[in-house]
Amino acid sequence: MPDKSRKPYTMVGAEQLTASVYKTGDELMGFDYRFNITRLNNRTGRVNQWFTPDDLCAMVKLVRVLSAELAHDGCMDEESRNLLFRLAAGLDDAIAEVSTNNNVNGATNQ
Repeated sequence: MPDKSRKPYTMVGAEQLTASVYKTGDELMGFDYRFNITRLNNRTGRVNQWFTPDDLCAMVKLVRVLSAELAHDGCMDEESRNLLFRLAAGLDDAIAEVSTNNNVNGATNQ
């Protein structure tokens, strides 16, 4: 990667998870996106990539934010952008469903 692309294009987060998004390429050859996910330990301030079952809802929220952010960038093809918009909308519905139901299949949400 060239030096200028080592900085994240943007950073997004949900709860204790953060994603750094990198964008490479140009208008002539097209753009490519990559991202990583890290977890912040609120007690120690350290970051890592070890996740627990408690992180799963935050991961869904992070995917929702990532998909909307990438779709709004506008540098990808229309089909991919529309797919990401639909994904974000579907995840909005799923997040709302889980958030409003305290008891799903006998399990209690925390």
